[in-house]
Amino acid sequence: MKKIILLACIAFTVNSQAQLLNKLNKAKNQASQASEVVDKASEAKGGKKKKGGGGFPTGLKLDWTQFKQTPAITFSSLLYGTTAGTINSYTATFIPNKTVDGKTVHHFENQSEYLRIKVFKDNQYMNYFEYSGNQVFDDGKKTKFNEPTSRYQRDGEWVGHSESFITDWGPGNYRLDFYAGDKMFYSFDFELVKLTNNDAYAAMNEMYVVRGPWNNFAYLNHADTGNLLFGFYLTHEEFMPNPSNSRKTNKSVKWSVNMFKDNKLYAQHYGNGPNTAQVEQAKWNDNQCAFKLVNKPGEIKFADLTDGSYRIELTVEGEANPRLYKFTVKDKKIVLIPEQDRSKNTDPTRLIEGWNDFFWLKLEK
Repeated sequence: MKKIILLACIAFTVNSQAQLLNKLNKAKNQASQASEVVDKASEAKGGKKKKGGGGFPTGLKLDWTQFKQTPAITFSSLLYGTTAGTINSYTATFIPNKTVDGKTVHHFENQSEYLRIKVFKDNQYMNYFEYSGNQVFDDGKKTKFNEPTSRYQRDGEWVGHSESFITDWGPGNYRLDFYAGDKMFYSFDFELVKLTNNDAYAAMNEMYVVRGPWNNFAYLNHADTGNLLFGFYLTHEEFMPNPSNSRKTNKSVKWSVNMFKDNKLYAQHYGNGPNTAQVEQAKWNDNQCAFKLVNKPGEIKFADLTDGSYRIELTVEGEANPRLYKFTVKDKKIVLIPEQDRSKNTDPTRLIEGWNDFFWLKLEK
């Protein structure tokens, strides 16, 4: 009799557990179906499902009255910080380090809610990265978007250096949305391109390169020495620039610069004959030169610029035509392009920020 009762109890327990499991599976299926309904409704409204998780911390409420100027990312840091690998080392300007309740932001304790970048590929949200705000300079008006020295959790998973390569998401048109606290204050667009080498004996069969503003902008710089400097960007996309040595990936490229004032040759790059740049494979580097006058000895100081219309012709070996850049000096000041002029730029999230020492020039098409 005891044996019959024991068997009955076991049967009842197994049956109860089976019923409970069925209920749990049913609830799980219902939740999954509900999630699919929400996703489809979102897509029907023009939204897209997020890849790599969608958790994005709300962000700190910052005191945006701390600085009079609107925040931005310096254009020069965008061009050296955005590579075919990581997105890092940007210089932000006019980012508050105080919250609305007067507390000072702590770069470690508040890291998950302070400086972040959302990454979009072909208009689809991919993921976000956190950055350290511990490097502040120029009277607190500049803050670096540096990679954190410690790992952090994103969507419950630990994130480190190896997870910060945009090449993991493949080629496409990318947009970086920069956040400080809960505010998106700047956007930057570029293209990531994948090149393929069909040579079966090659040491490298694929290569990623970034394209965008590097091709279309140059700059004048007011150097600490007082000199007027001209800068521009070069890279190359050859798998084997030196056929005799596959390990030598740099390429020697000659270049020269002439500056005209009111259509008359006024100055040339400093040096005798063309300059030579060691151009890196798939990496944009800027090249600079000072100017010497053509009608008398001496370098051109920034303060020497007098009113007039200027044209710079940059000749690069291997390019069919010179690159042309124009600018005007009025009241002994370089007239800013509209994208850099805060009084004319209508979209602060796209401002070309040159601070007070970089004057950006657009390539004449």
